[in-house]
Amino acid sequence: MSRQPQPRTLFAGIGSQHGDDRIGWLVADALRERFPSDLEVRQASTPSHLLDWLGGIDRLVVCDACLAPTVADTTNRSRLHRWEWPELDATSLRSASSHAFGLPQVLQLAEKLGNLPTQVIVFGVEGSCFDAFANLSPELDEAFAEIVDSMAEELEAVSRA
Repeated sequence: MSRQPQPRTLFAGIGSQHGDDRIGWLVADALRERFPSDLEVRQASTPSHLLDWLGGIDRLVVCDACLAPTVADTTNRSRLHRWEWPELDATSLRSASSHAFGLPQVLQLAEKLGNLPTQVIVFGVEGSCFDAFANLSPELDEAFAEIVDSMAEELEAVSRA
């Protein structure tokens, strides 16, 4: 009797060296330490890097900085938002430069190419400071451990499913 292969999960932290935009990279580092062999973890400077990494992946979990929603959401006092593809609030996600695709466009392209994993979860972390080479804002720095814990819980639940 052959065993079914375990579904492969990729966690991708998208970011840069600019203030709160580095959150995806920092979360990826923390999760790499927490899941040293159970999870493939990568860091990307643009969402388009995902296109090269999706082969053989069953689940994709992405963390990227986002802007605060334009509509006041009094039910979510957290700085962390969770979307599942294709339900993605593209208006809140920070757009890449005009020279690169943003995350929604990359996921749409992967879907059209037949490379999109069956499950895609996107975490948006609200940022407020995106200045060149700035540190994380004090608010994100304070919430960092809670953000990592939330994503770790999600990844543990996904791996049990």
